[in-house]
Amino acid sequence: FAPSELAGVRGADSDARRPVSREAVPKHMVQAVLAMEDSRFFEHGGVDPIGIMRAFAVNLMAGGAAQGGSTLTQQLAKNLFLSAERTIERKLREAILAVALESRMDKDALLTLYLNQVYLGQVGGVAICGVDQAARVYFGQSAERIGLGQAATLAGVISAPNRYSPLKHPERAKTRRDLVLDRMVSKGWLNAGLAEREKGRPLGAVVPTRHRRAPWAVDSAITLVEAQLGKGVVADQGIAIGTTIQPLLQRIAERSVKKSVRALAKHFPRSQGAQMALVAVRVSDGAIVAMVGGADYQASAFNRAFDGRRQLGSTVKPLTWLFAFEDDPALSSSTPIPDQAIERQVGEDLWAPTNYDGEYKGVVSMGEALAQSRNVPAILVAERVGMKRLKSAWRSLGLSGATAFPSAALGAFDGTPVELAAAYTVFPGKGEAVRPRLVRSVRLPDGSEGWREGIERKRHTSERAAFLATDALVDVVETGTGRRVRSFGVRGVVGGKTGTTDNAHDAWFVGFTETLSVAVWVGFDKGKHLGLTGAQAAAPAWARFVSGSGTEGRGFASPDTVISVDLCMESGAIALVECPEQASAWFSVDTEPIEYCPFHGEIDEGEAARMRAIERVRERMGELGEEPPERQRRGWFRRRKAKAEAE
Repeated sequence: FAPSELAGVRGADSDARRPVSREAVPKHMVQAVLAMEDSRFFEHGGVDPIGIMRAFAVNLMAGGAAQGGSTLTQQLAKNLFLSAERTIERKLREAILAVALESRMDKDALLTLYLNQVYLGQVGGVAICGVDQAARVYFGQSAERIGLGQAATLAGVISAPNRYSPLKHPERAKTRRDLVLDRMVSKGWLNAGLAEREKGRPLGAVVPTRHRRAPWAVDSAITLVEAQLGKGVVADQGIAIGTTIQPLLQRIAERSVKKSVRALAKHFPRSQGAQMALVAVRVSDGAIVAMVGGADYQASAFNRAFDGRRQLGSTVKPLTWLFAFEDDPALSSSTPIPDQAIERQVGEDLWAPTNYDGEYKGVVSMGEALAQSRNVPAILVAERVGMKRLKSAWRSLGLSGATAFPSAALGAFDGTPVELAAAYTVFPGKGEAVRPRLVRSVRLPDGSEGWREGIERKRHTSERAAFLATDALVDVVETGTGRRVRSFGVRGVVGGKTGTTDNAHDAWFVGFTETLSVAVWVGFDKGKHLGLTGAQAAAPAWARFVSGSGTEGRGFASPDTVISVDLCMESGAIALVECPEQASAWFSVDTEPIEYCPFHGEIDEGEAARMRAIERVRERMGELGEEPPERQRRGWFRRRKAKAEAE
């Protein structure tokens, strides 16, 4: 899947910009901008010492860079003539140029130029520059007709366009709008009653019907680049951005989400209006090859795949198993673990967690506990590893919201689909996880490279532990809560895990093939509970994408540090030919069972004596600090089984 251009993300490729005259811009638009960016614009000569001192005092009180001291003219000088680098030299040049501009242009001309070129974010890869273009894109009307609240919204966007975008982050945009209105009141430019009335109104932003391919990915790529090179740099300097998105996989992802959202609403009417996000990360290098940030970009440009932080639920359990296998080689999927009512004291409260079905099985294997997503065993495994250890391990995998609270064992902390998909690369990555990356390259106007996201891989566990956990996740798909993906066309060997948060507020399915790690989230943006499990809501979209991607494989290769043993399902010992129910299980080398099934068939004295002799040699070599003759033991197991089958 070769990458191709998704959008010409450069100033010249933007929607047609419509310069407007100073007289065409409503007075409240001008006042809103000046209230936020430079209230003393008509009083200074390009540099405002009073504004600089005020910003210095505010930043000193805030303990950091909370407010800038640049005048509107300085901003204009920087945008027209300078780069976005943050150096003292650049600030000095900015000040000199601002004074020069003031000496050659009158205030109205400067203000008009600023209003026509100021950067106000991007939508679907289109850079929004100037208040008229912003008014048309965000509110569907010209700057001449823009209302007071809308003008305040645009003025609030200027300082951080992508952070305060009314399309991507409406709650943040509303808070900024209200701040602008308060500033206008404090300057005597607006009646307090009118300001309060405007605060009670909705933003009224509308997403334009035209947008580029992979719009959520394009928006996020621009945001990442601007965080490195400076606000508005993409639009102002004609920078070309290459993303890691694979167009074919992106189309499959978009179709999968669209079809799944429709099917969900049809079969579960209560899910009408639910959002869905899907992200696929390549295991080899962390490239985000497909990204869908919501059910419909035209309805909401907020990228839930990148920015939507939701509780992770049971999707964290496999990561707990992973570190349990790492810390204790004696553990395996066949290790028994209690499944019974427990209570824990958490501060002053008594916590009594239950399984999802409200039942207890007494004792289950670690494999069964994961496949059936049993909560109590998950807590016990987490306690065995240690919550502080798990918090550190989870965070090292990129799950920045991880905590050490007991409820974290059940995924009671937040994360994003991108974070989760990247964390799951540790399974097919054989103990190594890779940091997700979206920007493949940034090419400056002169053809040189401006910035790129490097490939970052990190080892978290041994191949042994990763394989044991991976095999357990394959069983989740074969026999557990993830088996529904088979009904949507997934045929090869894959691993995955469902996730359903408390009260079924959010639904997840995250899993992997040999080459891709894919996460799907389904839920409502706020307030309403979905009321569906991960298997019901998220698994179909995951399966449609994975089956369409053609990345399913034949299996995951086992390292030399594990061994497979056929067990009798009744006794749990090594199976004989006579055992009616058998299953193969993986163990860390040196920890596999050595006793044969005592319930079915017999072992002659010669074979028993041979087994005892080998164990004595093994124990003796262990005392001497040498490696036991595992190849000899494995060969003996095979010979014994072959002999029994021949008989």
